[in-house]
Amino acid sequence: MTIEELNIILAKGEDTRTEYKQACTKVPGSFYDTIASFLNREGGVIVLGADDNGNVTGIDPSSVEQMKKDIVTALNNKDIINPSVNFPLYKLEKEGKILLCLKIPVSSQIHSNKGVIYDRVNDSDIRIEDDARISDMYFRKRNTFSESEILKHLRLEDLDTRLFDKTRAVVRAVDSTHPWIDADNMTILRDSQLYRRDPRTGEEGFTLASALIFGKDEVIGSILPAYKVDVLVRIKDIDRFDDRIQPLRTNLIDTYQTIMEFIKNKPYLPEKFYLEGDQRKDLRELIFREIVGNMIVHREYTSAHSSELVIYKNRVEISNPNKPLFKGVLSLDAFSPYPKNPTIRKFFSEFRWTDELGSGIKNVKNYLKIYANGAKPIFIEDDMFRTIIPLSCPTFGDKAEKIVAFLGLEKENISANTLYELCQLSLLQKLYEIEDTDMFLFQKGLSWTEKGSKLNNLRIHKINNIEFDDFQKGVSLAEKGRKLLSKRNITLLSIITICISPIKIDDLLNILEFNSRDRFRELYLTPLRQSGFIEQTIKDKPNSPEQKYILTEKGKMFLGGFEI
Repeated sequence: MTIEELNIILAKGEDTRTEYKQACTKVPGSFYDTIASFLNREGGVIVLGADDNGNVTGIDPSSVEQMKKDIVTALNNKDIINPSVNFPLYKLEKEGKILLCLKIPVSSQIHSNKGVIYDRVNDSDIRIEDDARISDMYFRKRNTFSESEILKHLRLEDLDTRLFDKTRAVVRAVDSTHPWIDADNMTILRDSQLYRRDPRTGEEGFTLASALIFGKDEVIGSILPAYKVDVLVRIKDIDRFDDRIQPLRTNLIDTYQTIMEFIKNKPYLPEKFYLEGDQRKDLRELIFREIVGNMIVHREYTSAHSSELVIYKNRVEISNPNKPLFKGVLSLDAFSPYPKNPTIRKFFSEFRWTDELGSGIKNVKNYLKIYANGAKPIFIEDDMFRTIIPLSCPTFGDKAEKIVAFLGLEKENISANTLYELCQLSLLQKLYEIEDTDMFLFQKGLSWTEKGSKLNNLRIHKINNIEFDDFQKGVSLAEKGRKLLSKRNITLLSIITICISPIKIDDLLNILEFNSRDRFRELYLTPLRQSGFIEQTIKDKPNSPEQKYILTEKGKMFLGGFEI
């Protein structure tokens, strides 16, 4: 962990995946409760040496080494954390004070602290004792890795021997001493845990992962009849497609190579070279090697939904069936990766088609910045994992959720589609380049009111002369928003934000807790329509019960900070 990551973590506040604990000379007792709850829920980061507000309190320098030993001992003691775990401890200095940080991944097992099971709810560690909730937790965890399922009736002759020869050729190209080069087929399968024995049940055999990697097409089809991967181009005709690969229902090795050949041999995604050290490399290949590899490795293969990669004029979008452990936009600077198909990932890493867990997202972020003039990828964890790769103008990305919180909107009241649309909305380059969350929101608020005050219909007033230092003092993003914006301004901006996807007036009233429909129309909807920011979806039937409101292109420009 770097000091930059620590700064981001301390600035965001405690939540489901972040915890601060004061610890001067010894590890606080609640520390291990949080470890168990993070393991049982979504993983997270614990910072020792900070108070509940993220202020650095520090650890006594003379106690640091003993605290580190105590933590390592406890994590390996089943009487404390069971099953035992092992994580690296990071020692960092900030403001002349020492902190200890742990990054805790989500676990496929249920963990307890001194015999008690904990779960994470918001920013609290909840003791779980009733059978129903414990059962729910086990249900959530079971079969976390469906790739490991042993298929008792799958035989060696169901696998395509051609793919073993291809495997040897690929590993030979990346490592001339690789042991698989001279290994027989069964040795490759056993080494990569594609043939295994379950010590709990005594079952032994080929796994679902072995069928996916080496299976004949008809075998894969009989095991997973709904499985397919679509690759489409929608540049001229976005409602249909301009070009495509025939739906792929084949093994993962051929699937990966077919998609990469399409990307490299078609004109839709241009080459762009740069020097990495003294080597000339194709950024397009570096980016999409990670994207395609992750699409294959992290998919939930038991889902009936297909994987889809669509090339548009200004972006590439990938949607992938997923078994989420949380929902929302991944923070590119402070996310904790976790494996979804570790056996398949490990196999592909032998080919150098995937890298160390979590490095793919970081690589895409770094290479895309060069390939697309500072653009950032967007990764949205949900039942369908979505990846958006902008090819031109930057987008809101992970700033979308911060805008929602800044306006005081409850995230659970915002539809997944609304958040998705906001994530990929174009954002003014100079706003996009602001890394600090508070500074971004401060400048965004100034931009909104400056531009909005020029529109008489909206009656948006310029902000009083509030200083950035005073703005920063807000405990939550919503409090900062109330400092910077009037109640009317917040309501107008909330409507514009929510209307990025079509919504009925009744749903708007519920989200914004507004009672009078007529007053709401008069104060907000009518001025926004007159300003050309929103419009009705059924223009010829204004009073239709199915009528909805949606943001116009002018409204999108305003929301993104552009001149209108």
